[in-house]
Amino acid sequence: MSSDEEDYMSDSFLLKCESVRPGLVPDKIAKQYKKENAIKEKNLKSKTKPLKVKEKEHLEEGLNKELSSNNKGFALLQKMGYKKGMGLGKEESGRSEPVPLEIKTGRGGLGRETAVKRQQAVSERLQQELMRKRMKREELDRGDFLQRMSEKFADRETEKDLHKSRKACEQLDRAKDVEQPDVAWFWPIYKTPKSDESEEEGEDAEDEEEEPGSDLTVSEKLQELTTYLRKTHYYCIWCGTAYNDCNDLLANCPGDDAEAHR
Repeated sequence: MSSDEEDYMSDSFLLKCESVRPGLVPDKIAKQYKKENAIKEKNLKSKTKPLKVKEKEHLEEGLNKELSSNNKGFALLQKMGYKKGMGLGKEESGRSEPVPLEIKTGRGGLGRETAVKRQQAVSERLQQELMRKRMKREELDRGDFLQRMSEKFADRETEKDLHKSRKACEQLDRAKDVEQPDVAWFWPIYKTPKSDESEEEGEDAEDEEEEPGSDLTVSEKLQELTTYLRKTHYYCIWCGTAYNDCNDLLANCPGDDAEAHR
C-alpha cells in the first residue's frame, strides 16, 4: 500500500463514512426530515390558532390602536374643537385617554367579583381581630402565670424567714433563761400547756385544738415576730446579727424587712 492511499480500516476513514445500517434511514436524511416536519407543524399552528387566542389578539390590537377621525365619537369631539392629546372639559383638566375596558372572562354574574373581594376583605379583618384577641389573651395568661409564680416564690421565702425567726427567737429567749415564749407560736416546737379540763376531754379535744396564731397570715406572723426580736434582743434575721443596743441596730441595719436587705 502506498503512502498516498488512505487506510480504510483507520478511524479517520470510518468517521467520514455515513451511518447506513440495514433497515434504517440514513442520519442526514432523518435530520432533514425532522427539520421539515418541525417547520410544517409551526406553520400549521400559526394558521389554526384557537378562537380564544384569536379574540384576545384582536382585542389587544384594537385597544392599542389609537382613535382616528373614522371613529364617530372622536369625530364629534373634533367638531366641538377637541384636539388629540387635550383633556376634556372647558379648562382641559379632564381625561385625555379613553376609559379603559374591563373584560369579563369568567362565568359569574355581574358584581360577583366585587362581592367576593369584599367578603375576602371582611374575612381577613375578622382573622386579624381574632389573632389580636388571642395574642392579648395569651399575654394576659402569661402575665397571670408570672404573677402567680412570683407570689408563690414570695410566700415560700416568707415561710423560710418565719421558720428562721422562730428558731432564733427560741435560742435568744433561752439564752436569757426564758422558759416560755412571749407568744405561743414564737417558738417552733412550743405547745400551749393543757389544763386539767382539757386532759379529761381526751383525744377529741386534742384534734379540735387549733394551732396558736392560726388567725394570722404568714406575713403578719413574720412582721410581729421580727418586731419582737428587734425590740427585745436587737436582732435582725436578715443581717443575722444581734446588735448591742437600739442605736446600734438603727445605725447599721438597712431596715426591718427583706426588701431593705436586697
